[in-house]
Amino acid sequence: MTFKSGKFYFSKNVDDAKINNLLVRAIVLNETVVDLPILPELAAGLEPGIMYSSISGTAMIEGNAIIEEDVKKIAEGEDLVHYTKKDKQEVKNIIKAYAWLSKVEPSDSPFILTEKLIKEIHSIITDDVFYDGGIPGMYRNVKVQVGDKTHGDTYMPPKILDDIKNVMTCFVDWINSDEILSLNPFIRASLAHYYLCLIHPFGDGNGRTARMIEVILLQSSKIKYVPKELSNYYYRNVDDYYIAFSKNIKDRKDVTPFIEFTLKGVVESLEKIKERIIFFIRKFALRYFYALELKNKEITRR
Repeated sequence: MTFKSGKFYFSKNVDDAKINNLLVRAIVLNETVVDLPILPELAAGLEPGIMYSSISGTAMIEGNAIIEEDVKKIAEGEDLVHYTKKDKQEVKNIIKAYAWLSKVEPSDSPFILTEKLIKEIHSIITDDVFYDGGIPGMYRNVKVQVGDKTHGDTYMPPKILDDIKNVMTCFVDWINSDEILSLNPFIRASLAHYYLCLIHPFGDGNGRTARMIEVILLQSSKIKYVPKELSNYYYRNVDDYYIAFSKNIKDRKDVTPFIEFTLKGVVESLEKIKERIIFFIRKFALRYFYALELKNKEITRR
């Protein structure tokens, strides 16, 4: 119960009929991708491409204009004068956040989320960028309104600092509870993403912070590639992304719309990643085959 915004609900209730098939597909696809044989140099080439695309996607959702190819140039130290200072700084900050992410080791134990970590991620993401009513790593003390009529409706998150502090404490306790830790990592990460956006604890940078927390929870659960690839799915389907939020807000005790949307993203992302890895494997196999045939003089070089 908040002082100014009434009751705030945390729920894991979903329509199993709508998500179970997607969840099974996600689990099987993830196991398939993990088990595919891929040479270290090919894996090393796959990761940066996904990362640059992810950085561009998560920034573009918030209106940043920097495309994937230019994210790579910025990461390499190039100063692209045709972009605004704010857009470039936002991308540099996300690059720093992804570098920080490399410290998160995969584990058999669920990752424990803390308010300190959430604030640290937000501080990195919003460093040296001016936002009205926002201070890096600090909860807001102003009213905000999120959403619009085009994507369902507007929503007023907790209005005062005391309510935000209270709800964030409850959020962290809940997301680390035995009940939620026992869920599949795809579901837990999606719940963390959704509720952090719903609380909207910061003046700005809430979406980027929530998506980064989702990445941390997935990556720490030994899920490869897809944690970063998801941001591209959200950007490609940005209208549905916002509509899924809106549908959940209307019924606070049923989180099916957002969970279903993110699981579709997981499945689509894993399918794309699987295809890319299989392409690498086929190319390598063909190269090896032709090299062998040339050696045995079965075919000409042409």
